[in-house]
Amino acid sequence: MVSWATDRPRGFDDADIAALEEINPSLAAIVETRAVRRISANLLDTYLGPQAGRRILAGQVRRAEGERLRAVIMMTDLRGFTALSDRLPGDEVIELLDDYFEAVATPIEERKGEILKFIGDGMLAIFPAADDDDFSQSSIHALEAAIEGLARLDAVNRGRSATGRNELRIGIGLHLGEVIYGNVGSAGRLDFTVIGPAVNLASRIEDLTKRLLRPMLFSSTFARICPRPLVSLGFQPVRGLSEPEEVFGLAE
Repeated sequence: MVSWATDRPRGFDDADIAALEEINPSLAAIVETRAVRRISANLLDTYLGPQAGRRILAGQVRRAEGERLRAVIMMTDLRGFTALSDRLPGDEVIELLDDYFEAVATPIEERKGEILKFIGDGMLAIFPAADDDDFSQSSIHALEAAIEGLARLDAVNRGRSATGRNELRIGIGLHLGEVIYGNVGSAGRLDFTVIGPAVNLASRIEDLTKRLLRPMLFSSTFARICPRPLVSLGFQPVRGLSEPEEVFGLAE
């Protein structure tokens, strides 16, 4: 909406009004362009995250276009989701996923992390590190986000338990390293994501939370960088790797 005012005692005359009406179409075109861009930016931020959204608006939409990025990678997964989704009505499944993602996503976004995708009942997020950073600050942000996410989920579970609904249990894996950040996919359908061995290992570390009965596990690389004390849980066989990986957890 645009309003016009004048300090003339008798207001606008007919010539003034005609001039204003003449520029209205040009002004409307400018306003519409800006409004569409703002709406597009908000939609891309909501569905892809702010970093990916800005890159796509800037024209980074070609397949196989990416850049190397140093980041802490976080993978999360909901326990027993297949059984729950088979047993519960569809609207309750959506509700529990919303409860889960809201609990773990909020502290990530508050600490400059970026959620790249929700994969069914899983989530992939990164905490980018500056080129001259030793990862320590990013590791703290990721660790604090994971701890707060579990605390928020505990609060969600108290509410769900009080109303007779299933409590939610998750696993979180944290690793760090260099990833490729950019577009992958087919000629007609692209996905903005991160790929690389570091992403794969973060997923494997998260998978170990089931066997070790821990809600959160860390790679040895993460543990060496993170200033907070973590406890070694020994060397564990990791699917897809020829050598076992030493994993760490929070002190109990």
